[in-house]
Amino acid sequence: MKKIIMTSAITFFILATPSVLFAQGNQQGPREQQAAANRGIETAAENLNRVTERNNNPEIGEQVRSMVQNQEKVQTRTKTALHQMDQRNQAVRFLIGPDYKNAGQVRSDVVSLRNDIRQLEQIKDDSLPADAGDVQGAIDELRIEADELEAQLAERLSGFSLFGWLAKLFAN
Repeated sequence: MKKIIMTSAITFFILATPSVLFAQGNQQGPREQQAAANRGIETAAENLNRVTERNNNPEIGEQVRSMVQNQEKVQTRTKTALHQMDQRNQAVRFLIGPDYKNAGQVRSDVVSLRNDIRQLEQIKDDSLPADAGDVQGAIDELRIEADELEAQLAERLSGFSLFGWLAKLFAN
């Protein structure tokens, strides 16, 4: 009789624990989104659009336009990836860790922003003094944005998981 009671208690515990974890994960919801997080890219795009309007050099204008388009794509992809990372269930995060696939996407987007910053520094050197201020403003905004994205990514990747090391192996 004691064996039956003990076995049923253990079975109940094993079956009830995951449902409690899943329920807790669903109640917490996504982390609050920072409104200032994407303002940097928007401000940089506005500064670069002003440079494009004032600049008579078609080569620099085309470079700047392509950068603005790239930055808008980066903003959309990053926002989506961070949102998907936030949507991961708490129990799944505990068992297999954060969403490493989307974390890789955010890292890739940060590298893309850093490359755009280097290109903008070259454009600033070649531009008129009137345009240099707007280009420098765009550079500063993109640096802030890249730093904020790295901080958000580090926050989402922090924490303990049982089999996160295994999930990281398969994600890479």
